[in-house]
Amino acid sequence: MSELNEGNCGPEGLPLAVRRYTYRKEDFPQIVNLERERLYRSIHPIKTMSNGINNDGNRNASEKYDDVSEYIIFSIDTATHDRDFLDPNIEPNLSIRTTFHQDINSLAVKMVLHEHEELSAAFELAIGKALDPMGLRTSFYHYRTTTISVANGSKQPDAAWGPRRRSPRRPRRPTVVLEAAITETRPKLLSDVRRWLDPSDGLAQVVLAIKATQRRPKITIERWQYDSVNADIENVQALEITESSESGEITISGGPFLIPFHLFFLRPAEPPKEHDITIDDQTLKELAQLIWEIQFSI
Repeated sequence: MSELNEGNCGPEGLPLAVRRYTYRKEDFPQIVNLERERLYRSIHPIKTMSNGINNDGNRNASEKYDDVSEYIIFSIDTATHDRDFLDPNIEPNLSIRTTFHQDINSLAVKMVLHEHEELSAAFELAIGKALDPMGLRTSFYHYRTTTISVANGSKQPDAAWGPRRRSPRRPRRPTVVLEAAITETRPKLLSDVRRWLDPSDGLAQVVLAIKATQRRPKITIERWQYDSVNADIENVQALEITESSESGEITISGGPFLIPFHLFFLRPAEPPKEHDITIDDQTLKELAQLIWEIQFSI
């Protein structure tokens, strides 16, 4: 499957090829299920054997998946969105993540696959492993699937964390947000990062962007922060994990991965026990191997 064209995107930062629907509550679950199946088949074709030749049992031979995305878009007004997605009495749908663009009445829905879940869960375990020697493993809240108000709408992270101990003047919101992606385009990532790091609305301190490449064993992890001097977002660390197709050797460039302590907990570290959160190369290799098993094992 080829990469989506990133140069021709709509206002949500997603390619114009991404499928769009008018939201109706009664149709929503069926549309999501059908599109999720289409996405899954494009990423995990199930092979069947016929006359000694491998065939894709899930695809019509003439069917193309170049426009497949982990996202679909619904046109929806604010009142309907708030009623159907923000009502606290409604059970959250754990199989999707939503981003509501109130200014354009648009809901971008990310269909969560196993890769998304494991990327988020594995990184959460890695953070816990790093904080455990500091005695801080239970010192933060989890915000996975929580709908959070951001500029011009609301958004759900793949995972997010924030300190339990905070200033009374600061709302209870995540300080570190994780976005996991498979097909996500650069414009969509940058749009998400800006919304989370917006100093007046998003209020996050760090965004972790993790992308698992579709066609080969490669994972990129980026750390984004807000640069107050230039009033813009800044990519402060970029890490890449790859596996050689010949030797199977895993290579990491840009590691270890760091999350500044003071940005996570909104206070200075108290040495010698407390220090920046460090995810070492061995942990990163284990994370990558787990994701690649899901992606490429038949």
